[in-house]
Amino acid sequence: MGTTLARSMSSNYDPKPGRWMLPLVVLAMVAFTYIFVRELPSAATTSTVPGNGATSTSTTGTTVPGETTTSTTIAPEAEAYVEALEVFQTRLTDLQTNLSAANTGFDADPRTVSYDQAEAAFIAVSTDTTALAGEIAALVPPAGFEDAHATVIAAAQQAVDAIDQALVGLRAPAPDTGEGRRAGVQAFDAAAEAFSTAVDGIRARASGA
Repeated sequence: MGTTLARSMSSNYDPKPGRWMLPLVVLAMVAFTYIFVRELPSAATTSTVPGNGATSTSTTGTTVPGETTTSTTIAPEAEAYVEALEVFQTRLTDLQTNLSAANTGFDADPRTVSYDQAEAAFIAVSTDTTALAGEIAALVPPAGFEDAHATVIAAAQQAVDAIDQALVGLRAPAPDTGEGRRAGVQAFDAAAEAFSTAVDGIRARASGA
């Protein structure tokens, strides 16, 4: 009987007790990871959609450990206004590029842009700049941006006056040296820069920067 009991105990003995440790370790790691992830800071973007007649806002916020949560709220009318100004800014920059190319080619030695070509380019810039200034003046700024918009309008009108000066200088009879034309082109560059500066300021103001 003693022999039988000894054989029974020998057959029930687990020769690899360590194999039960791996599942326990994995389970502990999963539990630890779950608790750790739940404690991580969150970053979220929320948008409030208004009902009829309400003003909507878009809010973004990021939480960093040890820092205060910051958020930026931009009213949709201000955002649309800035986007419209950016389109005008791009158009004015394109006109500036066209004017500069025509003027540089006309001044080149040997000349790469003829008088007729330069005049046609100057007239096109004048026409488009005048139309652009009219669109900018007709744009209604959101509340609180009236003074800033007046600066934008002034810069656009400055560009109109500059291209008119450049065109008059181009058409000046001999022995004109081209000083009036070049001064007008430089004034147009200054106007375009003033316009971009004004738009940048409005963009920063709208975003609360």
